[in-house]
Amino acid sequence: MRSLILNKVARGILPVTSMFALYLLLRGHNEPGGGFIAGLVTAAALVLHGLAFGVQKTSTGLGPLIRPATPLGLAIALGSMLAGPMMGKPLGTHFHAYLSVPGMDPVHVSTTLAFDIGVYLVVLGASATALATFSTPLPTEMER
Repeated sequence: MRSLILNKVARGILPVTSMFALYLLLRGHNEPGGGFIAGLVTAAALVLHGLAFGVQKTSTGLGPLIRPATPLGLAIALGSMLAGPMMGKPLGTHFHAYLSVPGMDPVHVSTTLAFDIGVYLVVLGASATALATFSTPLPTEMER
């Protein structure tokens, strides 16, 4: 059963939730938990989308985007950790830089941000996989 109210509320909340997750990711990259909590907020948005519009529509529309998230996130996080040894420093040493963007203040980027993006993708991919697994109906005795 689909709810008209839930559909309307979800359409308004989903963009706000996505922007909030992006804020948490970018704001939290120099503080604990930025990538992790942003991944959980995005996973909550996926649950809301699935409840409002159906799991099948969510899986069909967002599945191809989210399916590679876990391995990609692991690669990004591992790459950020290996930046130190590649520069002759200890494992996990983080590096910082400022990028000039025309019309803006310099943008702070770091391997810490890359690590948090990797964590975000791992949490998002793992959460989406778990949600898809739990939402798939089990086969009945007749179907086995």
